[in-house]
Amino acid sequence: MKLAKGDKVAIVCCSNGKSLSKKKEIENLKVILEEMSLIPVFSKYIYQKISLEEVENFPESGSPLEKARELMEFYEDASIKAIFDISGGDLANTILPYLDYERIASVKKQFCGYSDLTTIINAIYAKTQKVSVLYQIRNLLYE
Repeated sequence: MKLAKGDKVAIVCCSNGKSLSKKKEIENLKVILEEMSLIPVFSKYIYQKISLEEVENFPESGSPLEKARELMEFYEDASIKAIFDISGGDLANTILPYLDYERIASVKKQFCGYSDLTTIINAIYAKTQKVSVLYQIRNLLYE
């Protein structure tokens, strides 16, 4: 995958949403990507939803259908050159039934993720023969 200056990259969480305590880290990732002359476009489903009744964080940042629909929107958006998933956990498999593998196969775009995102990486390969990347873009935050 070759990215050029000014390319837009999608940042998603197809598995467990990030805790609000990670907001500064994610803001730092945005800065790093912008310093690399990339334009990050963040999903609406990055952060965990909070239950006001139970005052408890849930790992879900959106329903499986919501997250899959938005992922497909990023695949369909020609201005997005790559998709990086910054999640991990145990929810990635829940979006698989909602992905449009024919559409994924038809676009020149790679999906990158790690941990349980291998379920999405493997499904994309099995259904489309498209190679995805096992990588966590949050590694850019660390030396």
